[in-house]
Amino acid sequence: MEPRLRRVANLLATASIYAETPTLLDRISNALSKEAAVKVIGDCERIVNTGLNRGEIRLQTGENPRIYIDVKEGERTKTYELYGSLSSSEDVTQFIEDVERDIYTARKVGAVAMATVNGVL
Repeated sequence: MEPRLRRVANLLATASIYAETPTLLDRISNALSKEAAVKVIGDCERIVNTGLNRGEIRLQTGENPRIYIDVKEGERTKTYELYGSLSSSEDVTQFIEDVERDIYTARKVGAVAMATVNGVL
């Protein structure tokens, strides 16, 4: 998978873990239109930006980038670690253009995001 699509999958996985819901991944994996995929990406960007602003999602840059996601479970906080980076605005723009040409791109990225989540939970 192209690195930029992998970063979009990381955005989706991060949002799903942080929001504690698989619904976002289900929606993109079953998207039938560009509009549906764009709505999911927008929702994920808002969720991830909230986590970043609260310091509950942290990014490690450099040679081995990582995404750390803190999720409160009662009195405790569990930290999940994803390998790689989040998507840039350019990645998202290109992803949307790809989805306009072939909706199955959204489904493939959704499947990778789902596998990523399943690998860390």
